[in-house]
Amino acid sequence: MKYRFGVIGLGKVGSVLLTLLSQEGHTPVWTVSSQVLKYDIPVFPSVPIEPAGVDVVFISVPDSAIAGVAEIIAKRWGKTCRGICFYHFSGLFSSDLLECLELEGGEVASLHPLQSIVDMEGAEQAIRQCWFTSEGSKHAIEAAGVIVNSIGSRLINISKQDKIIYHTAAVIASNYLVSLVSQARQLIEASGMSMEHLVPLINSTVANIEKHGQSALTGPVQRGDWATVKAHIAELYERFPDILPSYDALGRYTARIAGRQWPEDIGLPEKLLDREQVTRRSALLKERGMNIVFTNGCFDILHEGHVSYLNQARSLGDVLVVGLNADESVTRLKGPGRPVNPQNSRAEVLAGLECVDYICIFDEDTPYELINQICPHILVKGGDWKIEDIVGSDIVRSHGGQVYSLSFVSGQSTSAVIQKIKEEHLPETQE
Repeated sequence: MKYRFGVIGLGKVGSVLLTLLSQEGHTPVWTVSSQVLKYDIPVFPSVPIEPAGVDVVFISVPDSAIAGVAEIIAKRWGKTCRGICFYHFSGLFSSDLLECLELEGGEVASLHPLQSIVDMEGAEQAIRQCWFTSEGSKHAIEAAGVIVNSIGSRLINISKQDKIIYHTAAVIASNYLVSLVSQARQLIEASGMSMEHLVPLINSTVANIEKHGQSALTGPVQRGDWATVKAHIAELYERFPDILPSYDALGRYTARIAGRQWPEDIGLPEKLLDREQVTRRSALLKERGMNIVFTNGCFDILHEGHVSYLNQARSLGDVLVVGLNADESVTRLKGPGRPVNPQNSRAEVLAGLECVDYICIFDEDTPYELINQICPHILVKGGDWKIEDIVGSDIVRSHGGQVYSLSFVSGQSTSAVIQKIKEEHLPETQE
């Protein structure tokens, strides 16, 4: 069966389908685009006022615009939508985005090509070779099968509730694979080689995956060669700190699929650094293009307010360095009896927070000199501090950095916790 169709939006997918379907004998009736087309068909700047005899409409616009386009069609065409198949190409969203068209009698479905299209060169062949996924009304899915098969592609039906996890898989297999290869490229270039030398390995690995699945796994984790893994981690720590967390996470996952136990003594390096170490570390992080966030405090009895504040601080950059007041510094600032917990214990608790990357203990009353050594991109303080009153703000701003004052969680403070403990657990004074 051949269809008469319209295309709304001529991005990569819309343009390729317009070409392929026309080549296979389907009839393009109109399109909505700002482009000049090589085809002799009407081009509208917006949704036409009537269907003009189309059997199928492809809504090939960004995800955020799909529902809006559908509403425009429903308002302009009304009951003339009846029997027309409407498709959107979102991998994430279901056919529910087209509900307004379904209410007017339209047949609706999502239709997503499981393929990555970077440019138009080779795009037609890529689409012909890929799988399409679809979910929606029975008639729309049946028509999708005819359309997809006519261009040599294949269709598989999925459920609405699986759309998100399906799209997540697609992102990992495509987008994140590019990121992973980018990391490998940076490392191979550091050894004096180039991407050209990695490509044969990548291609053979993909071929092995296609043939053997996860049984294609090789390498030190698969063999249980933990000494090699430790050497990798040590080298990444010293030269590529931005890649280290990814290596650690992927290594642990690889151990699971290899059926091996990740050794307890293999972990990310110590977070507590002395002044010289944190200064060197900061310089390396900057070389790697990472934005450093700095904050400071006593963090005597860690509570909800601290955790919320530190998470907010970390979200402002790539790395969070916490300056921790030494015990004597806390006593001078807070008075006798403080800190409740000694500095190494406080540092250990902070190190247990995922949002904290590094900790440095300082002896002074303020972290001014430490900030001057690190020179972070972003300086953060909590409470009702004015930006100009935050210690070190002059240093950070003089280097083009940013300074933020973040709100604490209301009612949360170490002093309040200590007072509550005293009130609830100390015996009342006898008169």
